[in-house]
Amino acid sequence: MPGRVENVAYDIAGLTLSGLLARPGPGVRPRGLLLALHGGGSRAAYWHREGAAEGSLLLLGAALGWTVLAIDRPGYGASAGLARERQGLDAQADLVFALLDEVAESLVDTPDEATGIPAGAESDGPGRLPVFVVAHSMGAILALRMGADKRGRELLGLAVGGAPLRYTPQRLAEFASVPTEGDFVPSTGGGAPDTFFGPPGSYDPALLTRAGRVAAAVPMAEFLDVRETPHTLPAVLARVVPPVHWTVAEFERSQPAGPEVAAEARELLTAAGWVETHTQRGVGHNISLHHAARAYHLRVLAFAEECLLASPADG
Repeated sequence: MPGRVENVAYDIAGLTLSGLLARPGPGVRPRGLLLALHGGGSRAAYWHREGAAEGSLLLLGAALGWTVLAIDRPGYGASAGLARERQGLDAQADLVFALLDEVAESLVDTPDEATGIPAGAESDGPGRLPVFVVAHSMGAILALRMGADKRGRELLGLAVGGAPLRYTPQRLAEFASVPTEGDFVPSTGGGAPDTFFGPPGSYDPALLTRAGRVAAAVPMAEFLDVRETPHTLPAVLARVVPPVHWTVAEFERSQPAGPEVAAEARELLTAAGWVETHTQRGVGHNISLHHAARAYHLRVLAFAEECLLASPADG
């Protein structure tokens, strides 16, 4: 595929945010910026694993003309150990908006590798790429909060997967048993495979080994926000303005999911430009870590293209 994935880091509001970046091929004008937000206990590599190019959102997005930035959310990667008062999802939203203010302009141009001269780009204003957000699980809650913020009205759209409208009684009991004194959620070695993955054969079994696992410590303030999500998310959804693509996994077991959950999301997203819901076959909660990741990412990118066509800059 055109493009290559590089490690990047940005100094934002006194901390460093790390991540992975892929651009279209030399001379290709980026269609926009695809910002990817990973879930809890993960990192940017959720969207691009070495040796699994077929499931990479970054390579696929770059091949289809998008600049794709998967960040290690605040509290992960280079910013692990972030002060607790900056770990919560509202604080994370402030940092991600600040990041977008920085990179949506700096990433407008795609360098021509032969000459080193920027090739230019389409934009939604002087020197700024239009931004579409794709997000998973805890990252999806963050993306929805961004879409509900007045600063999020300029976003092209949101594609969210694994967003919890409610939890099972078992999950609530697990949350209640977590000690909350520290800065990170204590590690329990991870849940059973069928909690976050589909049936055997739907994913690479190496993901269950220490070498293959995409894992990181969960910041405590983020966890506390996520634990309260069933109480706080409905009001957030009512304020989301950008179009939303909402995906539930066929084999979702970490939370209640199914057609009734998708229908409830549609009912709550009353202010969104439009809403599409989809059940992704062949996956568990960690949608993008399954063999069907490419199918899911293609749907996300098709939705992003529709949002781009409908944006005022193009209309």
